[in-house]
Amino acid sequence: MNELDNPVPAENGGMAEPEALASPKKDWPQVRVVLIAQFALFVLCISVYQVIGMLAGWADNPALTAEATSAERWNTRLQLGLGHLLGFGVAGFLTVWLFYRNNSGKRPGWQDYLGVRRLPGLQTVFLAIMMMAVSLPLVLFLLNINQMIPLPDFLKSAEDQAEEAIKGLLIMDNSAELLANLFIIALLPAIGEELVFRGVVQQQLMRRIANPWVALLVSAAVFSFVHFQFEGFLSRMLLGLILGWLYWRTRNFWVPAIAHFFNNGLQVAGQYFYSKDISTIDLEQDIQVPWFAALLSTILILVTVRLFRESDK
Repeated sequence: MNELDNPVPAENGGMAEPEALASPKKDWPQVRVVLIAQFALFVLCISVYQVIGMLAGWADNPALTAEATSAERWNTRLQLGLGHLLGFGVAGFLTVWLFYRNNSGKRPGWQDYLGVRRLPGLQTVFLAIMMMAVSLPLVLFLLNINQMIPLPDFLKSAEDQAEEAIKGLLIMDNSAELLANLFIIALLPAIGEELVFRGVVQQQLMRRIANPWVALLVSAAVFSFVHFQFEGFLSRMLLGLILGWLYWRTRNFWVPAIAHFFNNGLQVAGQYFYSKDISTIDLEQDIQVPWFAALLSTILILVTVRLFRESDK
């Protein structure tokens, strides 16, 4: 598995090593300080969102269902978009900027820390999207397994309510609703969640944990847990692991962001095309994946990893 443990040099991917970003003091900023600041800013930004919601009267709105009107769906999109923008996009960027802004010019700035200065090459983008695509059967297989695990009644009730809200949100009567969902469900998470979970959590854990695979697994578990949808915990953790590996491998923020957008956007577009009778696959229904399809998916993921290695030569 050498190809898994040998990320490309920083100069090829555009993201410097965490150690190189830390000024003359190798342990600055302290990992726990950065993570605590990230959590505090998340709470602060969500509190701002809650205040806005109270002033706008959103607390009185009924929970979204599959029977919701178009106006109710648009109102929910506004709430979700603003909440995600503040809780992940703003909070994540502020954390990175506060600790890695370059005022003195003597060390790399936040752009180098995140790896946003360079756009990835077309081959890298293709391989990242390919990895997300071939992982889909394994993701669904893990979802099938996860659903066999009984949940406490209060968690099951929350899962059912969230599932009903998602079904309502994914009802798209026209292309405007499709574009809005692509922005809110695909683009915002691709930027905001990658800022927080890969840009902050994963990078800081890699500064503290000697084994990068342990850091990848822990950050993937945190990524899945924070969604608070435990019927999909294993499948979402796998997605977090793949996105984390792409970031670690390429050292370019845009690679996992594009892969994340592809994964979420595929689900949105697929449901839209199904509603228009263009596709026959209803992604809202449970899809049972046989073990051999999951095995083939695992093999194809490893093949893609190998292709990443070959592309470095």
